[in-house]
Amino acid sequence: MLEYLNLGYNQIHDGFPSWLLKLTELRAIILKSNKFYGPIETHQTQLNFSNLHIMDLSNNGFTGELPSKLLQSFHAMKMIVGQDQLEYMNTSQRLPLSLDTYEKVVDFEMKLMNKGTEREYSKVPYALKGIDLSNNKFEGCIPDFIGDLKSLVLLNLSNNILTCFIPPSLANLIVLESLDLSENKLSREIPQQLAQLTLLSSFNVSHNQLFGPIPRGSQFNTFGASSFAMNEGLCGSPLPKKKKCTTVGDDIPLPTSPLEEENGDKSLFDLDWKVVLIGAGVGLFNGVVLGNFFIDKKSRWFLYYSKIMAKRWKTSRRH
Repeated sequence: MLEYLNLGYNQIHDGFPSWLLKLTELRAIILKSNKFYGPIETHQTQLNFSNLHIMDLSNNGFTGELPSKLLQSFHAMKMIVGQDQLEYMNTSQRLPLSLDTYEKVVDFEMKLMNKGTEREYSKVPYALKGIDLSNNKFEGCIPDFIGDLKSLVLLNLSNNILTCFIPPSLANLIVLESLDLSENKLSREIPQQLAQLTLLSSFNVSHNQLFGPIPRGSQFNTFGASSFAMNEGLCGSPLPKKKKCTTVGDDIPLPTSPLEEENGDKSLFDLDWKVVLIGAGVGLFNGVVLGNFFIDKKSRWFLYYSKIMAKRWKTSRRH
């Protein structure tokens, strides 16, 4: 019947404790800031994390791809609760208004990274649902099904080795308030669909390999340049003017492939030879024309003075 397990800030050196799957009533698992390592593998066909609201595995040494099977078992994160329960940011927690949710404020105390700041919660409401897998060594793509966890409020996948792209399905997280994907190796564009997230107040995709125009509208008009820093291909507001897109909505050209670069080198090589041949032709033409000019001039000079000398020689003989 255990609902809350907090083993954070210890020196636990082990793989992921798969026996936790037997604790079917768990609502919060916090293993942050330990020395857990290796991939999170689940070989069970049926997982029992259907009641989980909070999972914090940050600041460890987990490797491999994001644990898809595990995340797909978070059924409680697929249901959106009433808006009257979104009071978790307050220091003094009031009870929800509706009778059917009266008991859904729990006295679990925990610290969670929210909007770039570690916050301490004395009480956690039923509505607060978050996943923090930051500061590990997860790699591969962000699975598209993350968009099924529609009641997520916090999602932090920062400081890993994630590649591929940002899935447009994240636009389905309609109550998401904080999204941190910074310090990975994500590429392509920021999905324009993310502008639909009207509750998103903290967004960070800095230190990636993203390119193209930054979405505009809704909450994206409030994010500063630091949210998009160190992405050489991104353009548009709020980046400096030198990063202004040439035309609104235009995409930045895709990086050239090695084959294209090779063809480009060949084109430059061919161009250089053309320049050399043109230069040689012009030089040869100038050489022949100018050479003939000077030779012809010298020949006429020689003939002229030869005639003068011949006349003088004949004149001297007569005398």
